[in-house]
Amino acid sequence: MDSIFDRAVQKGFRALDRIHGQIDNRSVEVLSDEELEKHFHKGKETILYVGIRYDYGKKNWGLSYEHYQFFETLLNMGYSLIYFDYDRISQRFGITKTSQILREAAYVYHPDILFYFHFHDWIEHYVWKEISNDLPTKTIVMLADDHWRYKETKTVWKMFNLVVTTDSKGFERRLKEGFANVFLTQWACNHFLYKNLGLPKRYDASFVGRCYGERKSFVETIKKRGINIAAFGLGWPNGGRVSQADIIRIYNESKISLNLSRASSGDKIQIKGRDFEAVGCGSLLLTRSSKEIEEYFIPDEEIVTYRDANEASEKIAYYLKNADERERIAKKGYERLLREHTMEKRFLSILHSAEDVKKKQ
Repeated sequence: MDSIFDRAVQKGFRALDRIHGQIDNRSVEVLSDEELEKHFHKGKETILYVGIRYDYGKKNWGLSYEHYQFFETLLNMGYSLIYFDYDRISQRFGITKTSQILREAAYVYHPDILFYFHFHDWIEHYVWKEISNDLPTKTIVMLADDHWRYKETKTVWKMFNLVVTTDSKGFERRLKEGFANVFLTQWACNHFLYKNLGLPKRYDASFVGRCYGERKSFVETIKKRGINIAAFGLGWPNGGRVSQADIIRIYNESKISLNLSRASSGDKIQIKGRDFEAVGCGSLLLTRSSKEIEEYFIPDEEIVTYRDANEASEKIAYYLKNADERERIAKKGYERLLREHTMEKRFLSILHSAEDVKKKQ
């Protein structure tokens, strides 16, 4: 079942569909031609990328995580790429016409792959079914927050050739329920964007992210230990959303980058994008101890982990005093990331799995 939020948004969009049609009377064919961003390279596979362009679909918040990590990575990988930024398109034309534009694009451009990162249910389901079942296009849906959105998104993800999740329990649950076309992956770093720039370190420790839940008290505990930690993002004294340029610079200028790993909904300890992005900028990562993170980095050799705010404070103090050890661990983490944990490598694995799934169907 769709979430209450999704149903309310869909109702609002459909109520506006008639208005949109009166304001912009261009045909679906013309909209598909004129509204979609296209990057064609002769002889390369074509990917129809469906994702949100703006952070949480809000233009005034800046560009989204998905834009920087997924779209920009695929663009740099040299695929022929069609950008279907369905937040912008649906807000402008409504759900009905947006769905028609997507269907048109699938038939006109004959993509080898459709990669969809699910944010909200803003595409009519007949389009997903038609592309997945009737066309040779391999359809992939990637899900975030699968640990609490599993049921909510089921009506969507069951229509795709391949479901991609970062949640191991969601992965196992689908297999138990007989849905075999599922692939377990994890966040990573777009190494085309996040780079070690060799900048001087101006922050002893930093945290980048919104201020909510336990985050405020956690940072305050560290400060009470006399540690100079700077926190950036909405709700912190430094204020406001942090631009990509500033995120890259903050990570580069931080001796130690702290990750607070609790999910925004529920009590799950969740691997975050910053677990990889900070490492990709050459900073020492200090993140919450978990079995999951140990699958990607070796604690005390490539990253450092903590169990609570007190231990995090102790480890920050230790590694500020032991610069050689800190830099050695940061360097090993950076090398591991480039070998195994770039978004490019994640995509190559996902696309290979999709190829195998489509052959079996």
